[in-house]
Amino acid sequence: MRKPRDKRSWSEYEQVSSLKFRERFVTEVSGFGDVRVALIYPNSYEVGSASLSTHVLLRKLNELGSVRAERFFYNKDFLKYYSFDSLTPLDEFKIWAFSVHFELDLMNVFDILNKFSVPLRKEERNEFHPVIIAGGAMTYFNDNLLTEVADVVHRGDLSEEFLDGLSAVDHWMHRKEIIASLETEHVTPFFSDVLGESVFISPDSVFGDRYLIEVGRGCFRKCRFCVAGHRYGRPRFRKSDEVFDLMDSVADFTNRFGLVAATVTDYPGIDEVAEHCIEKGYELSVSSLRLDSVSDTLMKSLRLSNQSIFTIAPEGGSQRMRDAFAKGISRGDILSALELGRKHGFRRVKMYYIYGAVFERREDRQEIAEMALQASSMGYTSVVLSLNPLIPKPGTPFEEMPMESLSGLRKYEKEIRSELLVEGVKLDFESLKESQVQFALANIDKSHSRELLAHVERGVDPTPILKKYAEEVNSKRKEWKKHGKEEYSGC
Repeated sequence: MRKPRDKRSWSEYEQVSSLKFRERFVTEVSGFGDVRVALIYPNSYEVGSASLSTHVLLRKLNELGSVRAERFFYNKDFLKYYSFDSLTPLDEFKIWAFSVHFELDLMNVFDILNKFSVPLRKEERNEFHPVIIAGGAMTYFNDNLLTEVADVVHRGDLSEEFLDGLSAVDHWMHRKEIIASLETEHVTPFFSDVLGESVFISPDSVFGDRYLIEVGRGCFRKCRFCVAGHRYGRPRFRKSDEVFDLMDSVADFTNRFGLVAATVTDYPGIDEVAEHCIEKGYELSVSSLRLDSVSDTLMKSLRLSNQSIFTIAPEGGSQRMRDAFAKGISRGDILSALELGRKHGFRRVKMYYIYGAVFERREDRQEIAEMALQASSMGYTSVVLSLNPLIPKPGTPFEEMPMESLSGLRKYEKEIRSELLVEGVKLDFESLKESQVQFALANIDKSHSRELLAHVERGVDPTPILKKYAEEVNSKRKEWKKHGKEEYSGC
């Protein structure tokens, strides 16, 4: 391993060392094989360490025996990129495996490759370049850009076929031989029934030092705007007894647990797990709550876990919008959830809303403000609204829908803000420019993928190009705007 030789490299080395030092491993996963695989999560350490994909990949790949897999996370200021497991520089690894879960993370993938002078387009690489693998949530609904960049795209959940291919790789193999061994026959996403849990915990994770347990994958709700219910496979759940065993097995290590699923309250054993946590004195948190299935037992467990805020997602401001989104919840459900929160002593609530659908009306947005004021009147001293513009995604019923223009969204944001100049109510709007870029990347096709890469390779800021593409997509969908509103608006 090469030690840092300059001040900037030492600073980067020490930053990684500091984060690594604060980690605690629940399971020993050290790999001793000759095939070195860099597991790269192209987002911050805080986000990547909270993703169970990082934990599952680290454990499963190192179990192969012949592989030594180590973690890397994105930082725009990094140049060397040191491993979080051995502090080895990234360029000493022959295989780079990117786990891409968010559209904007694609920009971070490009940045890492550019910093190491690795051609973005796979056909331009030679024998001395690393093998680039791509997987993650992006492969479930649009991998057009990834297939231009990655030598191998693994679609969907981690498969035994891919693991078998990796176990057949030897460190002396040429680049083309490695790629041939890793390519699978899956052209559609693979779905696994194997769910994940934490390998390590870190106070620097977005979930804090909690042991995470994936209790479910997939979703049967089929909300029209959401990829999870349409592309992540049938719902599959972990048995509640297995959750109890996992918790109890690490109780000497930590008593703080987080449950992960598309919608945790859809997990059939949620009340049993919450009751188990109450009985054992475990602290519990959940990744998501569906407000029409929140129970007394769960809320009691969350409150006993010293949580001061709970989160619900009405999504649509009005009943008309919630029906159009196929949320299956009513105003009464929202009020019942808020009342349950107050019953258990919560004084802070966060509510997620989607606004700016092309069939939305002003009165739909006004009801967002009305619900926030209603929550305040019920005794909540802090009401946080997280407001995100609707971004139509491939693979959903909204995939042919245009995204509202930036000018329109800015107008709507101003409207909502003017309605809620109230103490105790905080508005958190997602960046509209980033939302437009996300829309472009989510819907990008093959030809525009190549055009984008050509510009990025020349060091050109991709934002204007993606903005232009987003506008082009919307222009092609203008007929939907004229004739498609009735189908989705429920009017």
